[in-house]
Amino acid sequence: MSLKTDLRADLILLLTAFIWGLAFVYQRTGMDHIGPITFTFGRFFIGALAILPLWYLMEKPKQIFAINGINKKAALLGLVLTAGMLLQQWGLVYTTAGRAGFLTGVYIIFVPIIGIFFRNKTQWPTWVGVAMAMVGLFFLGQVESDELFTGDILILLGSILFALHMIFTGKLANQTSPFRLIFVQFVVATIISFILVPIFESWNWQGILDAGVALLYVGVMSSGVAFCLQVVGQRTAPASHASIILSFEAVFAALCGWWLLDEYLTDPELIGCGLILAGGLVSQLKVLLKQSTGDPIVHPHGVN
Repeated sequence: MSLKTDLRADLILLLTAFIWGLAFVYQRTGMDHIGPITFTFGRFFIGALAILPLWYLMEKPKQIFAINGINKKAALLGLVLTAGMLLQQWGLVYTTAGRAGFLTGVYIIFVPIIGIFFRNKTQWPTWVGVAMAMVGLFFLGQVESDELFTGDILILLGSILFALHMIFTGKLANQTSPFRLIFVQFVVATIISFILVPIFESWNWQGILDAGVALLYVGVMSSGVAFCLQVVGQRTAPASHASIILSFEAVFAALCGWWLLDEYLTDPELIGCGLILAGGLVSQLKVLLKQSTGDPIVHPHGVN
């Protein structure tokens, strides 16, 4: 494989990470106009509409909605995705885009820990990464605002669900089309959030229009375009490169929060974020070294 091809794949994945990182900014600004449940409904509704033509273009499916085992499993996976995204969106009401990006990234560490309950062997780098992330969370928790801490807890809970989502996605990934898997989940999330809006919030159509740019970005760019870029990039990029580059989503979230929202991280927060990022990478060290070129990496922030 040529250096030019490798560089092209890495740049595509870096663009993917940037799109996902910037999504945290739009997730925050969108809630200046609507509540977290309404925002979740809007993003998944638009995301489903964005995925559908891509699915037809790439695979031309004969059936979209069918009562079968795969769709049922995808629907159950959609429940986990919905719960995780609602917690993340709710947490963003209280915390910053940068902190949210790094805290969401903790899913990388939760995956092998949860895997223990499925009798998966946990390697020593995982425990080193866990220790580093725990110290990072300590530094990140050195804030005076109870609201920030509340938001952090909600996003961490969402990260646990994203880790579960990643584990079960890995079990289904080879059983069906990735487009089907994503589309069914987006439809489930749309239906659930549509039901929840009138119960916990209220339909604010003007607010939805005002949040239109944010909803279009996370629905089309983050869910549709970035998903396709990830697939294209991972066709040629070594998996070790892919996982490392995609983890910089958290870094881009912090940079975009500083650039667009004037969010600043204190020195303890910067130390905490750095330790969380490093802990996530260290926890995957053996996995990264064993991965070969083109091996797929399942990344839940393809839904950010």
